Amino acid sequence: MKLTTRRTRGYPILLDVAEKSCVIVGGGSVAERKVTGLLEAGAHIIVISPALTDALSRRAMRGEIAVHRQAYAAGLLTELRPLLVFAATNDPAVNRQVVIEAHKIGALADAVEANGDRDFSTMSAIQRGVITVGVSTDGASPALSKHLRTKLETLIGAEYATLAAWLDQARRQVTDKISEETDRRDMWRAVLESPILDLLRGGDEPAARAMFDAMLEKALP
Repeated sequence: MKLTTRRTRGYPILLDVAEKSCVIVGGGSVAERKVTGLLEAGAHIIVISPALTDALSRRAMRGEIAVHRQAYAAGLLTELRPLLVFAATNDPAVNRQVVIEAHKIGALADAVEANGDRDFSTMSAIQRGVITVGVSTDGASPALSKHLRTKLETLIGAEYATLAAWLDQARRQVTDKISEETDRRDMWRAVLESPILDLLRGGDEPAARAMFDAMLEKALP
């Protein structure tokens, strides 16, 4: 893969890394943040660094991450065969070397410094149950991504997670009983535009559930 710093529009995806090997080269605060997100996604994480933050050391002692306590050396990634590689040292030359080796083994790499070589960038995301909302500036301004995420956190509360779970539970039944896609779309739109979210937001889950069930019963033949 050819290294490039040319800015293009990234393609947003939600990648399943559960039980997949992900390598982070570096043991500082940036690596710490990457570890937190990858653990939440169920990844198998290997950190390569001679020194670790206290938080990373505690994670290693608890067996949450594997650690190679050494400076990065050529050939390490070839042995580990990860899916994703994060080059997170404070040395751009080392980060570039990591990315080059990652490409040789077919791994996707992200050099986390500004304008670093990368195949992808992680989004600033919020989680509400099964809902993930991500914000990205394609690496242009992580601070702006964080600012936008904070704004979204005030707009998207726990009520959306509750409704998403109900919708998921009802989805197969609706698909089986309502054959026309346009009819299904109209039914879901009616639910989303109803007072259900307002009731959940106000703490009246029983009333919200009763309304949801009534709308479902009315829509199904």
